[in-house]
Amino acid sequence: YSASLSAIAIGDLGEFDRKHLEAEFGPAGQSFEALTKDSGLETSWRATFEAPSAAIVEAGVAADLLVVGPGDHSLLSDRRSAAAGDIVMQTGRPVLVVPDSSESVPVSANVLVAWKNTSEAQRALADAVPFMKQAGSVILAHVKEMPEASPDLTDAIGFLLRHGVAAKAHSIAPSGDGVGTQLLDLASRSQTDLIVAGAYGHSKLREWAFGGVTRDLLTRSKIPCLLSH
Repeated sequence: YSASLSAIAIGDLGEFDRKHLEAEFGPAGQSFEALTKDSGLETSWRATFEAPSAAIVEAGVAADLLVVGPGDHSLLSDRRSAAAGDIVMQTGRPVLVVPDSSESVPVSANVLVAWKNTSEAQRALADAVPFMKQAGSVILAHVKEMPEASPDLTDAIGFLLRHGVAAKAHSIAPSGDGVGTQLLDLASRSQTDLIVAGAYGHSKLREWAFGGVTRDLLTRSKIPCLLSH
């Protein structure tokens, strides 16, 4: 009997939430139309009752690029907003993560590529070509794993050249600060407008356990990041 009561209560609550969301969809759609009508872009408004991150991943098949805010990555995150980490790890599209403090999305920018010869970084490098073709400068940065290591960046530089992008290679000596911190420091010193990186992580319970660099970019970067998995 108590189980039946619980089921009824949950059902009523779900119906209340659905009606509340339906009421919000109208004004949200109107705001979207108002913001995009003079953009010169073809746009469409979609409303769904899916969880935010799942809804964006599902709709990603229709997009070349997903643009999202960083969101919340904790287990107790607000399920009413999308988490960039969830999206980038589950979609097959590049994800441009724009910090809440940013007022615009970089178009003609100084680009810093966090390079390591992995499938994720290769994917990110290819996905970022349209941005880099318009960039003022492109730095291909590699953090050495050993002080004496000399990474060969020739193929990555050559790939970009074949796409009309002239990039400068930059090797960073290892330190105790961590790779993410070193990359963010370099981005600040080089007046970077966009960071490009492969995203690394694996599923852990209800959240993603991210690699150190990915976690730092998602949680600490004040610069928009183009991430690919």
